[in-house]
Amino acid sequence: MKLPMVVLVIMSVLMACKTTVVGLQQDPSFSYIETIQNQFVVAGVTSSVEKLDDITRVRFGDQLARQFHEERPEINIIRSGLLAKEVGSASLMSLLDSYRMTGAINSQDVDSIRHSVPLARFLILSRIEKNHISQKNKQSETDVADSEEDRQKGEYEQVRVDISLETTREMGATLIIYDLQQNLQVWTGYVSHAETNSNESSRTFSKDKRWREELVDVFVDNLIGLDHSGYPEPPTQTEVLDNIFKGYAENMPESTKR
Repeated sequence: MKLPMVVLVIMSVLMACKTTVVGLQQDPSFSYIETIQNQFVVAGVTSSVEKLDDITRVRFGDQLARQFHEERPEINIIRSGLLAKEVGSASLMSLLDSYRMTGAINSQDVDSIRHSVPLARFLILSRIEKNHISQKNKQSETDVADSEEDRQKGEYEQVRVDISLETTREMGATLIIYDLQQNLQVWTGYVSHAETNSNESSRTFSKDKRWREELVDVFVDNLIGLDHSGYPEPPTQTEVLDNIFKGYAENMPESTKR
């Protein structure tokens, strides 16, 4: 049975909107059927660019599990906080320390998880590889008339200067899914995402006023401040990671049924 053209277009758009995973590698054994018939467990999230405390590594792991559950509710997943109770915090942190240093998993690293959670088939870990904050300002000018009559005549006596101060956090992270039965890495890939906070301000200047450019420069400098305190706080790591973790879940194996 042929699908209507509108359905094909919608399917193509949805596929195009899926988050890009850089360096995606998926073992043939990691199929859609395997993902819905087996249990996943999230060990946690670590970082190669900064030292995360134990609570944060587990908290980010729980956040990762939530995004998987929201995006792919058919996947049965155990979150990091519950895993820590089963295997013990020391054992779990040892695994995360090893993964932080090597970016890989071996069979010995996960023995405690195998024994403590025997029903779990797939182990998930993520490592933050990038966490960069940047600031910039954008400036635009718009001619402004004193009245509607002047506007219709094309007479613009003033200019409005709009300033946007932006603070951006860009993060990137790798995800690994490890098959505890086969002792095999079955999925890995890297996702990056950026979020921006901005402050908007504007001021109107007379076009014929002397030193207008200098006055605009002073206006901008005062907004920014000597210590750049005028810029907004950056988006939190949690805000940016939400989109990264969602990107992983979007790229899990899908059913071939239509």
